Amino acid sequence: MSDNTETQLKRLPRFKPRSGIAVMYASIRALFLRELQTRFGHYRIGYVWALVEPALNVVFMLILFGAIIKRVLPGIEYPVFLINGILPFFVFRKSAIKALGAIEANAGLLSYRNVKPIDIILARTGLEFLLYFVCYVLLTLVLVWIGFEVSLSHIPYLLFCWLAVLLFSFGLSICLMVIGSWSKEINKVITPFFILMYFMSGAIFPLHRVPEEYLVYFLWNPLAHIFELMRHSVAPTYITVKGVSMSYVWMCVVFVLFLGLALNQVFQERMLTRK
Repeated sequence: MSDNTETQLKRLPRFKPRSGIAVMYASIRALFLRELQTRFGHYRIGYVWALVEPALNVVFMLILFGAIIKRVLPGIEYPVFLINGILPFFVFRKSAIKALGAIEANAGLLSYRNVKPIDIILARTGLEFLLYFVCYVLLTLVLVWIGFEVSLSHIPYLLFCWLAVLLFSFGLSICLMVIGSWSKEINKVITPFFILMYFMSGAIFPLHRVPEEYLVYFLWNPLAHIFELMRHSVAPTYITVKGVSMSYVWMCVVFVLFLGLALNQVFQERMLTRK
């Protein structure tokens, strides 16, 4: 080898091997940006609609139930009650539903060695959470500006509740990604399941109105606990129903996360070969 060639080789930049975390971060970031581009395209109106859509849902519920429920709602105003139920539920539902077809929708990307199925769920769940959390903050500020009473004295606990929503959505999304990779027909079963969870979470009506003998079944749903605690955080005069527990929420979160990660570990190769 000539001296000239050796000198040129010495001048070449030396690339350090990336750690596993760095590779995973790069993969999730690329998937997140791709998801953002796919969902909203090149038009800024898409970002506006992402914020307007949940607001329209809140307004519709206010028109439909506002006058009725306002009379029986203890210690909290109905608009504040609604946004602390509907918006976190949308995070949960959208993340989980999109996870069902995650493998099929990203089949091409999964051909790359660095892209793993769990990266897709992290990117999709992160995007849904970001969109609806920003919408939640903006709607809360609008309600405060209009004149509704919203307490800001328990913000850390409120954020703790949002963290529970995020982790529970993430864990269930992994489970549904694995199940969705087995069968496309699972959608027919999952849709009624989410409708049931929606009504049994107390997202749009107070659980105080549920007869005590049936309330225990509503409290099987960890989302019902989260929404009650979120409402108590922003309105300390709101009294949660008997049996609400943050400990139960985190037990469910840990269980779903463990189950999802275990399923992903066992069936990851199968998902990659069936894409």
